[in-house]
Amino acid sequence: MDEKRHEEMMMNIMKQLDQEDLNLADGISIWHSLGLFLFSNIDRENKDISAIYEQMQAYLGDMSNLKKGAQ
Repeated sequence: MDEKRHEEMMMNIMKQLDQEDLNLADGISIWHSLGLFLFSNIDRENKDISAIYEQMQAYLGDMSNLKKGAQ
């Protein structure tokens, strides 16, 4: 993905999040879709949704451990 495409996508996401009628479910859906997109592009060879969710869970676990270590 080039920088221009990345900027276009991020602007679209921000427009979605700036909507006044955005509810929690919509926000979570946007967050989930963005996470799936990002993690599926990290490992382009593997498009198995279970593996993508495992990678996401491992990342969240790492971030939680880092946060605990910083306190």
